[in-house]
Parts: sequence; C-alpha cells; structure tokens
Amino acid sequence: MTIASLIALWICGYTAAAAQAVHPLAPPDTSSPRATLNTFLEEMNKAVSSYKAGHRDQAFDFLNRGVRCLNLDTEAPATRPVLGVYAALYLKETLDRIDFPPLEEIPDAKTAITEKLTSWTVPYTEITIEAVNGGNTERRFLFSPKTVKESEEFYNKVKSLPYKPGAEGALYEQLTSSAGPIVSKALMDRLPSWMKAGIFGQALWQWTGLILYFLVGAVTVLLAFRFVFKALGILDAKLNSNLTNSLGGLVIPLMLVLFAETGLWFVVYGLHFRDADTYLGIAFVFLLISYGSRMWFIGAILNRAAGFVIAVARIEPMGMHAQLIRFGFDVVTVVIVAGAAIRLGARLGLPTYSLVTGLGVGGLAVALAGREALSNLIGTIAILLDRPFKLGDFVVMGEGDHGTVTEIGLRSTRIKRLDGILVSIPNASIANMKIVNESAPVTESQITVPVGVAYGSSVNEVEQALLTACQRCEYVVSEPAPSVRLASFGDSAVEFQVLVWIIQPEFRAKATDQINRAICEEFAKRRIEMPFPQRDIRIRQGELG
Repeated sequence: MTIASLIALWICGYTAAAAQAVHPLAPPDTSSPRATLNTFLEEMNKAVSSYKAGHRDQAFDFLNRGVRCLNLDTEAPATRPVLGVYAALYLKETLDRIDFPPLEEIPDAKTAITEKLTSWTVPYTEITIEAVNGGNTERRFLFSPKTVKESEEFYNKVKSLPYKPGAEGALYEQLTSSAGPIVSKALMDRLPSWMKAGIFGQALWQWTGLILYFLVGAVTVLLAFRFVFKALGILDAKLNSNLTNSLGGLVIPLMLVLFAETGLWFVVYGLHFRDADTYLGIAFVFLLISYGSRMWFIGAILNRAAGFVIAVARIEPMGMHAQLIRFGFDVVTVVIVAGAAIRLGARLGLPTYSLVTGLGVGGLAVALAGREALSNLIGTIAILLDRPFKLGDFVVMGEGDHGTVTEIGLRSTRIKRLDGILVSIPNASIANMKIVNESAPVTESQITVPVGVAYGSSVNEVEQALLTACQRCEYVVSEPAPSVRLASFGDSAVEFQVLVWIIQPEFRAKATDQINRAICEEFAKRRIEMPFPQRDIRIRQGELG
C-alpha cells in the first residue's frame, strides 16, 4: 500500500472517528466497497489498539462494529456471536498481510451508483464485498457470506506471511491465547502443555472449563431451590399462607434460564470457543435448556393464573366453567410453546418458518395422519361447550362404564368406577354416545328397594317397618322423605317397593345394603315373614283316571 493510501485511510478514519464521537449511535459506513473496507480496517485497528492498552471492553465495542461490516444473514443466529467475531479477526489478519489497491482506486458510493455496482473483489483473492438489498440507493456493501465462511481458510493460507508495515495485527493470537476475564494470561502460561492440546477445535482446558461450569451450575440450581423452598416454608408457617405451592414451582425454571443464558456468554467471552460447528452444538444445548425452562415457567404462570381467575370470580373449582377457563389457558400455553419452538429453531438456523409455511401445502396429509387426535380435540371442545357433566359427577357412559368423573383432558375423560378402577375414554367417543348424568340436576339420587312379604301380613305394619328401617340408613336423606308402595301381588308374596333418596348416586350399593339389613332386623322384631317362593298344586279326583 502506498504512502498516499495510508494517509488517505488515516484521514478517513479520523473523520469517521470524529463523526462517531458526535453521533455515537451512527452505524458503520458501508455505503460503498471503499467505505466498507475502510470502516472495517479502522474499527479493527481501534480494537487492536484498545486491547493492547488494556481496555478490553472498549476493544470488543470496536470489534463488534467491525463485525457489522460482514453479511451474516445466511448463518444461524445462535452462531453469529462467535462466527462474526472470529471471521472479522481472520479477515483482519488476512488483510494485514496482503496487498490491495490504493484507496482511491476502490469504488466509492458515487461510482457504485453510476456503474450499478453489485460487488467488488480484492484483486487476486476471493475476498468479496457485495451489495445488500440491490436496487436501493441506500443499499449497503458488506463482506459476502462466502467470504465470511472461508475467512479461516484465507487466514491459514497467509498466516506465515509477515505483517505489512503499519498494520495493527496480532489481535487474533492474543484473544485465542487466553480466556480474558475468566482465565488470566498468567494462569494460561502455568497450564501444562497437555491441557492446551486441541480436541474438536478447542483446547482441553476449555472443555474442562465447560464441564466445571455444568457441575457448578447444577449444584447452584439445587442449592438455590432448597434455600428458596425452606424460606417459603418459614414464611408459610408465620403468615399462614401458601407461598410454597404458589411460588416454589417457579424457582427451578428461572434458575435454569439464568444458567443457560450465562452459559452462552461464558462459552463465547469466558472460554473463547471459536469453532463455529462446536459452538453450534453447545449453543443448541444451552438454548434448549433456556427455551424449555421459559416454556416451563410460562406454563406454570398460566396454570396459576387460571386458578387465580377461578378463585377471584368465585367459580366452583370442579365445575364446567372452571374447566373452560383451564382449557383456555392450556390453549394459550400450547400456542406460546409452539411459537417458542419455532423461534428456537430459527435461532439455530433450522428452516422452521419454511416448515410452518409448508404445513399449508401438506395440511391434508397432516390432518389425515392426526385425525384421531383432532377428533378428540373437537370432542373435548364439544364436551366443554355442551357441558353434559362436570368433575365429580357420577355418570353412565353409553351402555357400559359408570363412575365418577375425575378429569377432563384434551384427549380423553377419566372416570373412577365403583370398584376403584380408573377408566380413560376418548373424548371423540364420548361426544357421540349416550350419557346419563346421575348427579344432575341435583346431587341426590333415588333408588328403589324391592321387598316381598307373606300373604296375610298387615300392609300398614309392613309399611311402618320399612319406613323405620330407612331411617336407620346414614346415606338416606330426610327430604324428600322415603315412601313405600304396594307394587303387586306375586305368586308367593305381596310385593312392596321402598323408594328413597340417597346423598350421592355412587353410594347406591352401600345404601341398598344398609336398607336391606335394617329391613331384615325390623321384620324379625315385628315377626313379619318373608316367604320362600312356593306353589300349591291341587288335583281333582276323576281327572286322573
């Protein structure tokens, strides 16, 4: 590079620095290939000077401004913090070792517009600066994605060459030879050589630091969880509150989010992981923990919000309105989780948005594959809107299962039978079957107990005995009062029916047992006979012979 070019670069750099001092939020000048190259070298030289002077934070500020001269749009967002920084360092080291035309020969903004320039390549190299958003007079010129991707290869080819006179190089070696605020240069020098051996593009001590971070993080999360639960338990005992159940479940997801986000910073700025492929795998783990914990936290918050709404509105917790509220919050949770999953995929460079768009094309196939799940979801909505039963109701499903409703889920409804067995029935089936709700419109249920007495017994005496027996049953309600009717005259007995109302339909078997036992005892006291089936046969003389 000629002396005139160096002077021109210095003058432009001085002007840009003055403009930045006046306008600290002004973006880097990337209006032309000349401006982009000049801005990039200027910011990177400032970064080197600041780092050598011990101003580490200021150095990274300048370094990040240099990164803004790179086109990283084709890279996964999760890898950009690492790839951008090291691509900028590689390019800086490369440009400090090769010759390129004088500044005045590099196209400026006017030339780019006049000649409709879309790209410019450093002669005898593949380092290209190309236009972004072509056709716009305010378009930017950035180092191309291909240049960014091959920057390490460029550096490896020229790293044996000496620096050009006046070049501010060596920042790459300085950054990768220590871990900055985490591991000092003095500590690095004392490490044995085997700790500096490379594994998957990183030194062994870097992998060791990552493992230690996971171990320390796990212990910290566990100790914080135990401490918070103990503190909330003490507050509950003193204030007679329920803070442990309300807030305790939020501690772990919050701690895991903090652990994951801190880990992303630690890997980049603490341990200086520079291999993009390696960092992508580590970032995937941390981002998965972060987003998973956020989903967990949001789900827990929405679950508590549903309970809060039900309590404030004084809605029956086991009622159908409460189920509708919970279902609504569940739908919101599913939508948020799906959005977070899409965003996580986008940060990792996965074509999630394309997949979502493609669902419109393959919607029919998805609908056919998931028709059972979809029909169950529709059945759930039908149950919640039609409200044939609610939690705690005793129902008879179709011609088969009967029991108490214990849960109405998105896919199925669970009922607990009288024998204690839990039965799960798909909501799609429930929506199309006959349902008998024995707990509606009132919770009391009527049962009929048949009783037969011998012919010749006093009807009034039998009625009094039956009513007295009903009064001794704990499951029978006083209103409506028990009643007795003479049903028929049977072959062997006079048939009576005892009609009683019990407190809940699920106690039908126990109530019938108690009433029958009480009837037996009452009949024994009153000497009322319950005959065995019998038949009298009369034969007329002469018909036999």
